[in-house]
Amino acid sequence: MSFAAEAYDSYPPEKFVVEVFSELSVETIRQRAAELNVILRMSMLSGLQMHLEATLNLLGDFAVEITPHDCTIFYFWDDEEERVRMAAVRGFEETSPEPFTCGNVLNFWTTKFGRPMLVDRGHNVQADALLETLHAQSALAIPLMVSNRAMGSMQLFASRPKAFTQEDAQLLWILALVAENQLTRDYANEGLVRFAFTDYLTGLKTRGYFEQQLEAEVARSERKDQPFALLMVDIDFFKQLNDRYGHHAGDQVLRDVAAILMRDMREVDTVARYGGEEFVIILPETNGPGALFVAERLRRAVEQSKFFAGSPHAVEHLSISIGVAIFGQDAKFKRDLIECADSAMYAAKNSGRNRVLLYSDLERMRHKEVS
Repeated sequence: MSFAAEAYDSYPPEKFVVEVFSELSVETIRQRAAELNVILRMSMLSGLQMHLEATLNLLGDFAVEITPHDCTIFYFWDDEEERVRMAAVRGFEETSPEPFTCGNVLNFWTTKFGRPMLVDRGHNVQADALLETLHAQSALAIPLMVSNRAMGSMQLFASRPKAFTQEDAQLLWILALVAENQLTRDYANEGLVRFAFTDYLTGLKTRGYFEQQLEAEVARSERKDQPFALLMVDIDFFKQLNDRYGHHAGDQVLRDVAAILMRDMREVDTVARYGGEEFVIILPETNGPGALFVAERLRRAVEQSKFFAGSPHAVEHLSISIGVAIFGQDAKFKRDLIECADSAMYAAKNSGRNRVLLYSDLERMRHKEVS
């Protein structure tokens, strides 16, 4: 064993554990009154009926206010799959956490010890490997409790060394404990919610779930002053396919298209069946060029795929038309945003199908025609 390995082994993960106290010092209360107000806001929201993912995203919003950081991973135990799963991610525009979809070493340690953990490079081989993969120098992991059991973790990562303090750990630990009742209720209802908000045919989210997520995304966008995109997707000539091969084949096509739409989406994105052969996609923190890139990728993926309509010999090549609207740019209200995306989608179909159209481009074309 090398000297470096011995040095790492002499620093066990227990050393990362933060000692937490039942009370904050007077000095901490005085110096960090704004962060304590964040915790108070969390306690005032604890009676709301929310989905687990929405509560985790809310915790993520509050965590940023307590201590600045670059990205976050939330893990939570999934009873249905009987494994830890990545429940939400934030801030991973360039770095992907995909290798850790079923948990990482920080989640293992945090749930094992049931306490916050402050992690910096140079003290443990496994921790260093994780930080290296995520391009981070330091991390803070907080256990997420359900009925006094650690069921997951909130992990904050920063590109600068020693970005987090023991006071940060203490405040975020209190935030997580305040959220425990909310998480317990959300977790108990998660199975029922998953059933109620899952489309039986495609496995996507339902229109009802989409409406709730859109409302939450509007509120988050207004609070953070950031845009987000809404995509309205329609399968071209779907009625003719149904008439030719029957509804059974049409149902299979809907499932296949749904799988393509879901394939390359981020954890934070929402893909739902809006009705019939129409789908909707919410892309948080995404502007016009970003949404156009995603929409074009989806359009090409469908165009290049083969769909087997009833038998291996009945191969169809299909296409989709997509309308894109940006919240804050094209509309400032939920209903208006849906109408803008819908208008752009129908304009895309009327102008030849198999294309993507931004609502802003549609408006420019209309003004050009008028002038």
